[in-house]
Amino acid sequence: MYRPSLATFCLIAASAAMAHDTPESSLLQVESAYTGEIWSQVSGGIASGERYLDNLEVTATVDGEQLLGLQGLQIFGYVIYNNGHVLADDLSGAMQGVSNIEASRAVRLYELWSQWQFGSGEQSIRLGLYDLNSEFDSIETAGLFINPSHGIGPDFSQSGQNGPSIFPVTSLAVRAQKDFGAWSVRAAALDGVPGDPDHPDRTVIRLSSEEGALLVGEVNYRAGSGLRTGLGYWQYTAQFDDLIATTDTGEPRRRDDNAGVYALIESPTYFADASAQGLNLFLRIGAAEADINPIGRYLGAGAVYSGLFLSGRDQIGIAIAVAELGDPYRRAQADAGFATDSREYNYELTYRFDATDWLALQADAQYIGNPGMNPQFDSGWAVGLRFELSGAWER
Repeated sequence: MYRPSLATFCLIAASAAMAHDTPESSLLQVESAYTGEIWSQVSGGIASGERYLDNLEVTATVDGEQLLGLQGLQIFGYVIYNNGHVLADDLSGAMQGVSNIEASRAVRLYELWSQWQFGSGEQSIRLGLYDLNSEFDSIETAGLFINPSHGIGPDFSQSGQNGPSIFPVTSLAVRAQKDFGAWSVRAAALDGVPGDPDHPDRTVIRLSSEEGALLVGEVNYRAGSGLRTGLGYWQYTAQFDDLIATTDTGEPRRRDDNAGVYALIESPTYFADASAQGLNLFLRIGAAEADINPIGRYLGAGAVYSGLFLSGRDQIGIAIAVAELGDPYRRAQADAGFATDSREYNYELTYRFDATDWLALQADAQYIGNPGMNPQFDSGWAVGLRFELSGAWER
């Protein structure tokens, strides 16, 4: 199974909000959230059973202008705790995962960066320990869904020696962004190997020419109607083994073209009215170099309706995520004596509502077709209940 990204609404929305919407009057803003989930693998997969997952996060945002007198400066810190891989690895067998808070048990320094905004706020540079999915390959509408593929596509999240710089292990990065009216362009250079692959519970910063860098760029257009389209490209500077091709001595041939591309679109809000109701749609497609990466192509799409029963306080959504293995990986597995299915399908139905200002509840059901692309695993259902407790303090 490939390491998923945390795409839960509370994380992406909180990170974005704290990065851009912290009140000017606040020198320091501290926010915390605890997310717990109870899951049952009802059928299919590796085995039936129940598991509990949780995620604790604490963030702090400092207004650098008030603290140091530097206009446009912001400092952000983020610590997380997770309780382990116990669902996808033990029960569902899903290559795309089931929950976007599932990660190895550890307390981690997740983000620690400073950002400088200049040019009337239309330009910014960010430097430090950074989650690229907080800005790149991120779809606001898809943030409702719990399956990891709706946070960052598995074509991207599978890449690299230890994944890209996403949940739960991030790396040192520099990111620049420029807005041109409805258009925005951002680019980042990140340490190519986040953390230490041999010690996944540690936050490690280690730069080397052998590990190389991950380069990412994304262009977005936001129309006045609310329509958003985006196109992204990523590439590693390090070399990677070809899945099939070998040298004359029988060693895997080394390649320097580990790259991929993704495109996304979010609709404007349909059927919107004063009661905060409305329908939003999204679509994402992506591809990675199939001679290096197992997943060659991905398609994700979904629909979210807000305010169905509780004005401005609830959302219901349905989504599909389809990951497809590349032919080179399937041939390599066949040569090793392992059969594979070509695609894994995930269908998700979810409903979330804010019970109070500090408590949200979310029911979720996922049907996983061809879990792990392993013919030995039957398709089946996973159902879960998520709760989120949150609070904030500022001065």
